[in-house]
Amino acid sequence: MTTEAVLPAADERASLVRLADLLGAGDGRSLRLIRDGAEAELPRSVREVLTRVAEALASGRGVAVVPVDRELTTREAADLLGISRPTLIKLLDAEEIGYSRPNSSRRIPLEQVLAYKERRSRKRRELLSEMTADAVELGMYGSPAPTGTGDPV
Repeated sequence: MTTEAVLPAADERASLVRLADLLGAGDGRSLRLIRDGAEAELPRSVREVLTRVAEALASGRGVAVVPVDRELTTREAADLLGISRPTLIKLLDAEEIGYSRPNSSRRIPLEQVLAYKERRSRKRRELLSEMTADAVELGMYGSPAPTGTGDPV
């Protein structure tokens, strides 16, 4: 299975927004998929995943769906994190991300990669909040940008 992202086509946004709204409607009624006369009810878990996929695609982001219990190669984990393989190896060696070594190659549980990604995102949000607070305190945030001293040409 590949971890390659699927990207939305430019003309799909309206359809994806409608699909996300339909899938995410919490009215308790079931949704059914019908194709060539065959019919199946969408379980809650499938609706939840499809809702997230449709929302992400509608916002223009790419999506990759992989089983949570999957173990990744170092290349797959690096690609999922958007970093180089050598950078990932440094994170593994620093014990930032757990892994096993059943043979000569490392195997990284997907949940370890996702947990690291969440920690990294949380840290980035905290740092951005601190920087914003500092800028506000210094009067730099919300002020108009300084203009040049000369007249426009």
